[in-house]
Amino acid sequence: MRVTSPGPDPAREEFRGSVDGQTPRPPLTLVTRERLHSALDLGVRSPLTLVVAPAGTGKTVLLSDWVLRRRRSAKPVVWVPGQTPKVLHEFLERAEGTGGALVPDPIVVDDAHLLPPATVAEVSRVLQRAPQAVRLLFATRYDLPLPVPELEVQGMALTLRSRDLRFNDAEATALVQAHAGNATADDITLVQEKTAGWAAALVLAARMLQASGDIVWPLVNQRPVLDLLLGETLNTLDEQVQTMLLSTFGTTSLTGRLASVLSGDAEAGSMLADLAASGLLVTAYADDPGHDPLYRYHPLLVELLRRRIAASVEDRRLVVAAQHRSALYYESRGDTEAALRSALQADDPGLVERMLLGHGPALLAAGEVRLVEAGFDALPEGYVELHPHLFGVRGLLRRATGDVAGAVLDAASADDSASDAEPMAPEDGALAADAILLRLWQARYGWHDVHAAIGRARSLLTPAPADRRGSRSAVLAPERLAWLLIELAAAETWADELDAALSHLDEALVTARMAGHARLIAGGLAHRAVVQHIRGQVQNAAASARAAFDAAGEQGLPQEYAVRAQVVLGFAAVNELDVDTAWHYHQVVAETEVAGSDTVVAGLRAMLRAVVLVERGRLAEALTELTTDPAAAGPLPSYLSRDLALMRSWLASLVGDKSAVDTQVTVLERTGNATEAELVRAMTSIVEGDAETTLKLIEAGLERPGIYPPLASAAASFRTVLLGRTGDEPAAEAALVDTLNRVTPQRLLHVLTPAGDEPEFLDQLRKHVTGPNPHPFAAPVLEKLSNYQAGWSQAGGMTTLARTRRDARLPPPRPLDAVVNGARIRLTAREAEVLDQLALGGSYSEIAQALYITENTVKTHLISLYRKLGVEKRSAALRAARSLGLL
Repeated sequence: MRVTSPGPDPAREEFRGSVDGQTPRPPLTLVTRERLHSALDLGVRSPLTLVVAPAGTGKTVLLSDWVLRRRRSAKPVVWVPGQTPKVLHEFLERAEGTGGALVPDPIVVDDAHLLPPATVAEVSRVLQRAPQAVRLLFATRYDLPLPVPELEVQGMALTLRSRDLRFNDAEATALVQAHAGNATADDITLVQEKTAGWAAALVLAARMLQASGDIVWPLVNQRPVLDLLLGETLNTLDEQVQTMLLSTFGTTSLTGRLASVLSGDAEAGSMLADLAASGLLVTAYADDPGHDPLYRYHPLLVELLRRRIAASVEDRRLVVAAQHRSALYYESRGDTEAALRSALQADDPGLVERMLLGHGPALLAAGEVRLVEAGFDALPEGYVELHPHLFGVRGLLRRATGDVAGAVLDAASADDSASDAEPMAPEDGALAADAILLRLWQARYGWHDVHAAIGRARSLLTPAPADRRGSRSAVLAPERLAWLLIELAAAETWADELDAALSHLDEALVTARMAGHARLIAGGLAHRAVVQHIRGQVQNAAASARAAFDAAGEQGLPQEYAVRAQVVLGFAAVNELDVDTAWHYHQVVAETEVAGSDTVVAGLRAMLRAVVLVERGRLAEALTELTTDPAAAGPLPSYLSRDLALMRSWLASLVGDKSAVDTQVTVLERTGNATEAELVRAMTSIVEGDAETTLKLIEAGLERPGIYPPLASAAASFRTVLLGRTGDEPAAEAALVDTLNRVTPQRLLHVLTPAGDEPEFLDQLRKHVTGPNPHPFAAPVLEKLSNYQAGWSQAGGMTTLARTRRDARLPPPRPLDAVVNGARIRLTAREAEVLDQLALGGSYSEIAQALYITENTVKTHLISLYRKLGVEKRSAALRAARSLGLL
């Protein structure tokens, strides 16, 4: 009997290549796939083994390699091409004659799909009557009418399909490197990603890489071959399946239900399951057993279908109809991003308009600026002017992209186009809301009257009484409503209407949470953090700021929101006496572009920088920072004027500028902060008056309602120190408890640092902590203040309390800073003490005895002193210190 070796085939020839440019060699010498060899070894122990996969998947290469290996091992095997059925017929006759008495040799039939129907029927008959008489290994491009299910049930058949023939990553690496020795790991990763392990495409891509040194996708030069191989598979599918594929291929991954929606075919899910069973065109992913599998199309199939719709009007219509259904489907499920993306593929300006008008603001608030921009780009020229309801959305888009002039123009057009009809149609309400959103934004920068904008927003949001016909209230989508409420609250914050702002922010958060819109939730929290900080609710503000970042998740906060949360967290760090963290947040805010454009944020940023500079002892820089008010359209809000005046008066008191303190008291009175002015005046009165008068003035000020909590806490601690000085211990103890009660809710530690600079206050705290009924917050306060050394104190700054101590007549501490050889140095307090003792002529032991330290410690401080002063001995150090004013 004649046995034919594997012959040439056009598709098969794509696997034949030359690595070295010499004589082509069979590809089976390139990559041996052990896992598949093992499967075939196992399969041929049974009557039937099938390798079912389309052209180009490597069936012939696999079988050729397996056959040759078997022959090298002296194991029998017979190769029969499908084009010569007569040879197979002879084997079948012999098999029936033996009746299975002997173990037959494996018969490999390549291209079994070419066998005539009569031969296939004969094979089927033998498998049914005498399956043990044969060992058949068929490679075919599609299933043959054989009794496979019956044999599989009995464990007498094995089927390998496209999914099994796909090259895994290791195999793909070996195959590509065999054809392209210069392939990098990144090249191989790209090729494997694009080909999804399809043998033909792997080889063609590797050849292109070897020839050009680069890989460009798609493989334009190899497209005819790819289309031949994959198109052959696609064309064997019936028209219903092809229609389903054309309707759904644009989706990255889909379920059976989504495929039914897109294609309009209830059987789409079962079609996908059937296709996934073969594993070439479609792959099923079932990560969660409790859910339907996700299907993904082979990347090359997607390319082929994309080119097909470009060349066929009918196919393009199928896709357009599918994308129209897709847009409506995603919209119904609340996935507005996917809905707009589908609408852009539907070739329907009306549908794009609907998505932009209904969901544009929500997408912009979610950070999908480019997607909304693509939506407007897809509209015909002049479309917006003919559909004026879109003016508001386009204005919001221009605002988001930084086109301020365009946003202002669209805001005016939106105002002009807003309908006065009552009640409002949905599109009228959307336009009115967008127009007001833009006006509120403009009002915060002085381009529009803030009170007029606030009034319009409230009118839109407030239903008319039931006895009035019609209503200007609008029914808005939750995302648009939440954004409008946030912008309204921001304007109310600027307008000094903090109660209304908090109320609207609470409403915005409820609405955004109902909509599940993470960025709007985060935006509401960031704005609320600022309002809470303004009211002195330091801990609440910090909690809201942190919650804003948590709500935003990996997507992150837009700069407009992030800068608010960051400046609040900076102040929270100051309050915890964590100056380094506060400086970090200041730097982050300072580098943010929007920080200087919002007056409230700009003012808070300046004060954050100033307070950190003060705590670091850089008083002159802090004075410079607070020289002018932040740029603003009109007068500053009273709370911003209050905070700036309090910060300036605090800094003026540290440098001993009484007239500057008086000036800031006047500013407080002029800006509607009379209670705060009264308290500051009360505390500074101790400089020229007596403790009893000052205490009475502080008591009167603290009894006033609505006083700023941090200032009230500072005044209470001031009163505690003064009472301690008078010797009235019961009154001082009661004042201390009152101070702790005031600072505890928001953990207002920073306002206690002036009192903490007073030894008597710390002594009183220690006595209270060890007493019979200590306040719960007393121990943490004592620990924080005892371990904190304020930079302003080391730099020579003195508080009003320090200036009125019994030892206040002593000269103020000398400067510890100097410039040596162009570099600024700073002595520590202990180094200054050592320098004083050095000037008195003391020896190491005498200095150590005077300062209650060891001689080794004295030497360590002297080494540091010499290094800072740039000298090497005592006499030079003393001369340098005197010349620099350090002695």
